[in-house]
Amino acid sequence: MSLPQVQVMSRKGCCLCEDAEVVARLAAEKGLCRLEVIDVDRELELAARFGADVPVLLIEGAVSMKHHINQTELEERLNLLMKECRRC
Repeated sequence: MSLPQVQVMSRKGCCLCEDAEVVARLAAEKGLCRLEVIDVDRELELAARFGADVPVLLIEGAVSMKHHINQTELEERLNLLMKECRRC
């Protein structure tokens, strides 16, 4: 089973984005996910989609959290997802 994919939609100069990246990196370092941080300002489509509504954390492509990303909540969601995948 591969680890869940987590994407943090972020932008430079955003304090909440920096916090979200730290939280997501800690989860990745614990072996709970694969992480990709995406700067929404690098693509016009992403900048239009997310606007000022960052950070946004996606798990397996679905929006999971916005703005304040909680470490405990993220880890609980990832652990639950991994348990569900083991049952498949």
